[in-house]
Amino acid sequence: MAQSNLLQPRRTKRYRSESDGVKEKPPISSENKSHCFLCDPEPEYTWAESAYFRAVLGVGPIGEGFTLIAARDHLPSMLDLGDAESADLVAFTERVRGHLSEVYGPTVVAEHGRVAPCVAPSVRRHEPHCLHAHRLVFPGLVRMDLAELAPGLRRERYPDFWTVREHGADVRQYLYVEDRDGCQLGRVSGPLPRQFLRGFAALLRGEPELADWRSTPGFQQIHAAQAALGLTAVA
Repeated sequence: MAQSNLLQPRRTKRYRSESDGVKEKPPISSENKSHCFLCDPEPEYTWAESAYFRAVLGVGPIGEGFTLIAARDHLPSMLDLGDAESADLVAFTERVRGHLSEVYGPTVVAEHGRVAPCVAPSVRRHEPHCLHAHRLVFPGLVRMDLAELAPGLRRERYPDFWTVREHGADVRQYLYVEDRDGCQLGRVSGPLPRQFLRGFAALLRGEPELADWRSTPGFQQIHAAQAALGLTAVA
């Protein structure tokens, strides 16, 4: 796959203001990452690692084996990664999905990318993991269609993450989905409910009550996944 354009140094991202002028995009970062659990995840939940990422079993699993692919560094989103990190993300995601698929069947990968609830100052202070780049990996799902989830959303389909990264360079808020049909980028222009993709995944499984991880922490499923996965790195 040709990646020559993508391997060039990344420039400061830019966006168009309402007056149609071009400004530099201000950085988005957490105000208090000292309490971010993704910066220091539970070792007993971490079952695979790479140079830049960890695979961590998530509390409130949407199905056994529900996993977070979290960046080691506290970055706002996967579209804020550099070239080396992006290459590692693609390879690591494939490895994690492959291993989960052997145990649980098909998987769908998704990300809330810098969506408004996470960018709000109160959330940046009190829930810093919200702006720690991470993907949600849903075992047992075959596909997730953003057009079905949010019919009014501007959705674009791409063959792979490299192409999403190239065409989404100027995006602010976004939703990302990776399933058997390729990749989708949803450009978000307004507010979204919290746990938006979790809720949709729970509906697709026919278990809407799983959307709220606080009320359904699912520790029994986590323990079952620990046994099934062996908590060993994916080779």
